[in-house]
Amino acid sequence: MTVIGTADTMWIPSQVQRRSLITITRDITGRKRVERKLMKYREHLERPAKKRTTELRMADEQLQKAMTARKRAKQAIQEASEYAESIIETVREPLVVLDTNLRVISVNHSFYQTFKVTPKDTEGKLIYDLGNRQWNIPKLRVFLEEIIPRNNQFQNFEVDHEFPDIGHKVMLLNARQIYSKGIGAQMILLAIEDITERKKAEKKIKKLNEDLKHRAIELEAAYKELETFSYSVSHDLRTPLLGIIGLSRVLLERYSDHFDAKGQQFVSTIHSGTQKLLQLIDDLLTFSRSEHQQMEPLNIDMGELAKAVFEELKSIIPERILDLNIKTLSPARGDPSMVRQVFANLLSNAIKFTRPKGAGVIEIGCMVNENQNIYYVKDNGVGFDMQYAGKLFGAFQRHHTVGEFEGTGVGLAIVQRIIGRHGGQVWAEGKVNEGATFYFTLPRQVSGGHRSLNHFGRRQSGRRGKTIQLERQAKPDRR
Repeated sequence: MTVIGTADTMWIPSQVQRRSLITITRDITGRKRVERKLMKYREHLERPAKKRTTELRMADEQLQKAMTARKRAKQAIQEASEYAESIIETVREPLVVLDTNLRVISVNHSFYQTFKVTPKDTEGKLIYDLGNRQWNIPKLRVFLEEIIPRNNQFQNFEVDHEFPDIGHKVMLLNARQIYSKGIGAQMILLAIEDITERKKAEKKIKKLNEDLKHRAIELEAAYKELETFSYSVSHDLRTPLLGIIGLSRVLLERYSDHFDAKGQQFVSTIHSGTQKLLQLIDDLLTFSRSEHQQMEPLNIDMGELAKAVFEELKSIIPERILDLNIKTLSPARGDPSMVRQVFANLLSNAIKFTRPKGAGVIEIGCMVNENQNIYYVKDNGVGFDMQYAGKLFGAFQRHHTVGEFEGTGVGLAIVQRIIGRHGGQVWAEGKVNEGATFYFTLPRQVSGGHRSLNHFGRRQSGRRGKTIQLERQAKPDRR
């Protein structure tokens, strides 16, 4: 048996002046056994306590994280809500949020401003009761109670209504059912666009279009009458004018010796004046036809066409010394007879205005620009002052006297009208006594076309193989 004890030692003085040592021993075996049991029990209790403490600490950390995340989510929701509200308040169109019972949850500022209502009279109210029941609109009831429940969303539903306070309004309604997690319920977002002014403008435009259509019909009828009249008058005028020209020529050729110098001058003046009048009538008819003549666009060999027109004009005045330089001209797309008239007018002007120079030098060239070609006719003639360039293409705009150069002042106006009908432009550059250059644009040739203009102004059909002779005598009109 093991005995665990303690010993106490003390010194006791003796009478004989000696020191004695006394030891007392106590048994603590039971106490130590109890202490060991208590230690084991303590350890047994501390292990689950530590484990539980660790679990609680981890749970606390997770709770803190969850609370932080929730705070952030709540803040984000708040910021998103404020952001959405700011957008809604900025929108110019009135917006209304309704619950499923069609009571107003909220509206934006534009709604209050447009329909003259206050928050007190709006929020929580049935939409039909707003503004003394002025929103009790049958078509609105159909829209909210029948269409939206079936379709979830609907756009561009038009409502026309007379409001007692704000007058007649035409509204375009857009609605959508939405779910709010914040209140856990379905809602209806209703957007209202006031299109009253737009409708008024559309009615005005429609009326204007109808008036314009009616006016166009009247003008077309008037034009046809005028065209018939002009042809009739021109024919009636041409016959006596041709007679006067013939008779005056006979008087000059056969009976001139019967007139004195003054009489011969009178007859000569009658003859030349009548010729000018006849030329003016022809030019006016050509000018009129250039606006309404039916166009038949084809691919045109511009080089061959320009050469053919020049040869025709040159044959009329074989005594003139003329040097023609035709550069490479890209094919164009246009009405051959009308483009022939353009070349005829520009080349006749070039020939006419180079007359004081003796030998006339004329150049025809081309520049390619994207989907169109730029053609030009250049001469070394008398030229013009660029300050008058804007007036050259106006009808009856003459910049020289009749004594200097013949003409009616219609030729360039015809050129501008023809090129304009082809979607092109015309302009001119020049300098006094240093010549002039006239430019015009035409669409480029369409590849794979069925027909094109071949040599000497003939048009050939690829489908029938038939060659059709074009009008060869494109009479030049004077500038």
